Amino acid sequence: MKEYKPIFISLIRFFCVYLVLIGVYYLYLNYYQNRLHTCDPYTETVARQSSSLLNLLGFSSEIYHYDQESFIRLFISKKLVSIINEGCNSLSVMILYVSFIAAFASTWKKTTLFLFFTLLLIHFSNIIRIVFINYVFYRYPEYGKDFHDYIFPAIIYGLIIVLWIAWVKYFLLEKKRKS
Repeated sequence: MKEYKPIFISLIRFFCVYLVLIGVYYLYLNYYQNRLHTCDPYTETVARQSSSLLNLLGFSSEIYHYDQESFIRLFISKKLVSIINEGCNSLSVMILYVSFIAAFASTWKKTTLFLFFTLLLIHFSNIIRIVFINYVFYRYPEYGKDFHDYIFPAIIYGLIIVLWIAWVKYFLLEKKRKS
């Protein structure tokens, strides 16, 4: 039983961090969606950055938020292309990611630095993902649902898995090799 203690500690750490973060996220969403009846600020930021990148790429993009709606409408050339809601902002994926990294934390300094840079990478990858999804919806609407439901989730989850592998390989196993 003693040899499994590190695994149990990591699992407990994972679930504790996950439950705390998901609880805080639930309270955050509940405050904006159910009390204020509006879209949360982070989702709005993701929508704004996605629209800005579309504009930078030469597409005439705008976002609109109407009172009492918990999502943002994204338009390209005055045509409604998609809505961006809290499920699009990647925070729930980031919570899962942070929980895993925290469960197998190295030193606090390495863990914090790794999380900071990789969360930025996940955020900006998500913006690019949303831009591509909207491009597909705009140019090839017949493929939009398949890309939204299968291709683009595989990309964001694939990135998470690659980052987890990098964490284990370059930080955890390195630590054990030095010991």
